[in-house]
Amino acid sequence: MNHILVAIIAGAILAGGLSTQASADEASSDPGPEIITVKIGDVGGVITLGGTVIPRKTVNLSAQMPGDVEFIAGEEGDAFSKSTVLIQLDQSALLAKRKQAEAQLASAEAAHHNAYVQYNREIVSPNAQSNSMMGGMPSMFSAFTDPMRSMTGKGEPGFDRHAGLVGQGTQLQTAANSVLQAREAIRELDESIENTFSRAPFDGVIISKMIEVGDIVQPGMPLLTFADTTLMQIQVEVPTRLLDAVQEGKTLMARVGNERSVIQVNVDQVFPMAQKGGHTTTVKFGIPEGIKAKTGTYAEVLIPDLARAGQELPMVPASAVVWRGSLPAVFQVTEDDRLKMKVLRLGTQSSDGQISVISGIQPGDRILKEPTPSTTSGPMN
Repeated sequence: MNHILVAIIAGAILAGGLSTQASADEASSDPGPEIITVKIGDVGGVITLGGTVIPRKTVNLSAQMPGDVEFIAGEEGDAFSKSTVLIQLDQSALLAKRKQAEAQLASAEAAHHNAYVQYNREIVSPNAQSNSMMGGMPSMFSAFTDPMRSMTGKGEPGFDRHAGLVGQGTQLQTAANSVLQAREAIRELDESIENTFSRAPFDGVIISKMIEVGDIVQPGMPLLTFADTTLMQIQVEVPTRLLDAVQEGKTLMARVGNERSVIQVNVDQVFPMAQKGGHTTTVKFGIPEGIKAKTGTYAEVLIPDLARAGQELPMVPASAVVWRGSLPAVFQVTEDDRLKMKVLRLGTQSSDGQISVISGIQPGDRILKEPTPSTTSGPMN
């Protein structure tokens, strides 16, 4: 009986040992993520420059009048057609002033009409007001008294007549000027009222909004940014030595966002001056219609550089590159076996899937060959 018990215990121990050994073998058979070493490759004379996708037409609407924001047509991303009112300021004070100006215009027009009648009466019936006080008798005697006044030097009827016409004419002209001033005051107020509206200058969408209903604005304060997103561009700061390769009208290759496939872009505009304090010039490349690209997206333009033909750069497989937002990166394996994300500036991609790296890593660095979307910096699992 004792021999049988000993045999059973020995068999159990042996089975447990075999099971433990099998588990260890299984654990050791898991190789973990594959690690590769960055090597140097020979690439052509092409420089990859990073840039930003921007709308081809963008305007920044600013306040033209002081006042409270009374109406906003929509939010960021909302589309509107040309001449649509996007923002309206409070107009109550301006409308009250316009009513005052209308009353002043009516008074000026009445005064002008009276002056016109008085001027015509002076032409038809000189001194009519004084003659009417004596039943018209002075005019009967004027035929006798006027020559005697001239002969004795007591007066000049002709000059008196001229002075009367000039006086009435002056009153008529003054009244006409008052009418003109009142009308121009109304026109000025109408312009101010129109300036309380901010209208869409073309078909487009609201890119950013800097105010809310109820805010108080002053002239010059930014209100919103409006853009036509049907036509997009890539804005890049190009080194001065590469400007010969980006002449207006020339076609180059580019990548937009996370897309690895290249598209053709045209050089739309080369700014006439370099950036202050730097050695780059702003260049805008037109994206063809139909290519989906959002404002602010990272983009890359491939610019020929014959002076650097045959340059050797670090090469990584396309599978090693991950995208964090709009930036390319790889996960470097440090000497203490920790993962560290390194943002890259990529060059061109060869037919065998290898991508040249302009900056971010060095030859001899160890990186993960195929990181997953959930891979993060830190200890290796």
